Amino acid sequence: MKDLDFMARAIELAKKGQLKVQPNPMVGCVIVKNNKIIGEGWHQEYGKNHAEINAIKSCKKKFGTNKAIKLIAGSDVYVNLEPCSIERNTPPCSNALIEYQIKKLFCGTLDPNPKINGRGIKLLRKAGIEVKVGLLKKECNELNRIFFTNQKQSRPYIILKSAQSLDGKIALKSGESSWISSPESRKNSHHIRSMVKGILVGRNTAEQDNPSLTVRLAKNELGLTKNEVLEQPVKIIIGNLKKSKKVSKIFAGKSKIIIASKQPAKKFGNIEYLEYKNKNFLKKFLQDLLDRNISSILVEGGQKTLNTFIVNNLFDELVLYTAPMFLGAKSKDAISLNAPDSIKASKKLKMVKQEKFKDDIKTTYYNTNV
Repeated sequence: MKDLDFMARAIELAKKGQLKVQPNPMVGCVIVKNNKIIGEGWHQEYGKNHAEINAIKSCKKKFGTNKAIKLIAGSDVYVNLEPCSIERNTPPCSNALIEYQIKKLFCGTLDPNPKINGRGIKLLRKAGIEVKVGLLKKECNELNRIFFTNQKQSRPYIILKSAQSLDGKIALKSGESSWISSPESRKNSHHIRSMVKGILVGRNTAEQDNPSLTVRLAKNELGLTKNEVLEQPVKIIIGNLKKSKKVSKIFAGKSKIIIASKQPAKKFGNIEYLEYKNKNFLKKFLQDLLDRNISSILVEGGQKTLNTFIVNNLFDELVLYTAPMFLGAKSKDAISLNAPDSIKASKKLKMVKQEKFKDDIKTTYYNTNV
């Protein structure tokens, strides 16, 4: 196997933590001696051991502690993200790699956290360990788009999602919108829900649709075992929302609910009200969400909410499910923005993926303007 193969394996391992590690990054680690893998691991759950420690443990389990210590000494380690160098929930991984006397570290990308960025690499090099940074860098950066956005933008990673007709409509004039997309598309949207920490809608959408804002997929559909717990996303509402029959599904269950409005801040049970007196509070609200470890959100709001995020350039990804139907001129547009002064001045996105769910087309775009 080649260096690229070992790093690709580290990335593959890292993905196993996708549903469990946020707000931490996904990290995988492979330990190699004489061109053979002697240990591998990944960060399995937020607050638990990091990938490097789990890889060391796997080596000990396979060969026994004494033999593993001898094997790890002089080994090569492949990790998609720079080993941590500060102690938070767990001891610094860079210290462990130095202690076990590895020979060389292949690191996909540096940690964007300014408190860590390059620090772990310096510690390893100072200890005489050879370090190479940048192996499969593009793939490593893509893997942790959420974490990189959290660190660089000081806000959650934001995905905007909408289901629309061929003529760009989301509902009839009457407000009827069930169901534009197919059952297959809706099932796929639940996979997106499972990968974020919060789901956001505006008050109007909450009152008109009474959505549950939950992940409704079986554990086996998400790749989870029977014993693993699926943590439901936080339900996030913009606008003064009070308990009523109109929104009974939102307040059902034990999921945490955050409501942002001009109402006084208060917290009781699983519900927290955040007060914002200024009209343009979105950036502050997003920072407050990140402070609560809500590192990613799926915005499923209606036209007004989607417009607000787009106009303020506060989104990283746009997902559109387009159904093969026409809803006509008087139906409600998915998005309604003011026209730019010129085509050149228009906001352009990068299309990264197209998928088909029955007769619907799902298109995923990245916002390259952030």
